[in-house]
Parts: sequence; structure tokens; C-alpha cells
Amino acid sequence: MAIIQYGKSVFSGNARTRRHRRRQPLSRLKRSIDSALGLEPDCVTMRTAERICQRQTHSRADNAVMAPARTPAESASFDNCCLPHVHLYAVR
Repeated sequence: MAIIQYGKSVFSGNARTRRHRRRQPLSRLKRSIDSALGLEPDCVTMRTAERICQRQTHSRADNAVMAPARTPAESASFDNCCLPHVHLYAVR
């Protein structure tokens, strides 16, 4: 009979940490190849917290006072008109 032990030594992490560990060697390899060839690293994308801090904020009062944007009246065009004989091709 096997004994199952739970603790920090057997915790393999959640899916995010496992994916991160799996991708680390590939990331290191890419960076080392780029540095050996003298290429500049790609611009680092901002993390979610950084994007949240940099976006413009409006107070709830300002949002309530601002008038909603007017939508233009729809005009007939190819993508929003009724086509004749559509009932012939309807699948039931």
C-alpha cells in the first residue's frame, strides 16, 4: 500500500507555475541567441497591473453626467438588408 504525503516538497504548483517553468528554458535560449547575434530584445509588453495604472479613469459622477454617444441611423446596405428567396435556403 502506497503512502501519499502532502506538503511543500510535492507541490507541483498550479497550471500557471507549471507552464512558466516549462517555458523558462526556451525563453533563456531565445535571449542567449539574440544576445550572441547582437540583436536588441523585443520591447517588453506591460503587465496587467501596469496597464491598469496607466489607463484614464473617470469618476462615476462624470460617467453619469456625460451624454451617451449617438449612434448613426442605419442605412440600407449589402450586409444589413433582407435578401429575397432566403426561405429557399433555410435549413431545418
